[in-house]
Amino acid sequence: MNKKSSYMNLDVTLKEAVDNFSTLDHEEVASNAGVEINREEQSFIMPFLDQTFRVKYPAGDIIGEDGNPASQYLAIIMLHYLTTADGTPLTGKWIDYRHLPGGHIYVEPFKKRAVTPFLKTFGEHPEKFREAAEALGGYSLSMSGIRMVVPVMPMVPLCFVLWPGDEEISSSANVLFDESAPSYLPTEDYAHLPAIVNGAMKAKAGFKKK
Repeated sequence: MNKKSSYMNLDVTLKEAVDNFSTLDHEEVASNAGVEINREEQSFIMPFLDQTFRVKYPAGDIIGEDGNPASQYLAIIMLHYLTTADGTPLTGKWIDYRHLPGGHIYVEPFKKRAVTPFLKTFGEHPEKFREAAEALGGYSLSMSGIRMVVPVMPMVPLCFVLWPGDEEISSSANVLFDESAPSYLPTEDYAHLPAIVNGAMKAKAGFKKK
């Protein structure tokens, strides 16, 4: 995979993702990514949050439960996942974005894209955060703050952390990744993925889109 892929031009990035995906052995992909195969339809059954998509191989077309194509944004991430996955087990150890390969260079953009919107949405609504994460199949961790692990794809969980504030201290937040994260997506994708999950939690919480 070309690590220089960028979301600046979605058409080019998607084409590159499809080209890389089309060359892979589908049985190996299914094993490494933890997805099922429908051999009659020549497609992978791809869970993504609370939805299921069908990824056609080798063409890379992705169709949702409603019969409509996935957005370019989602298609790129799912194809990157299927292409990058190497079967490394989840560790249960959580790391900050700065500890992903090359992540230390993009910490501030990551915070603006991923952490700030999450904090803005749920900073004053910790119970809604908990309920929304659970509605997406999430579960809590008994550590500092409110920590909810949301399974996004079979081997890609995200841990959203919220420290509610009080009269003296403002709320704060972070998004953490399993230590195995580099085995499943390029680092740039992890800068975009939390915003997608936050949007899904926001919808589950009943917040209106602005």
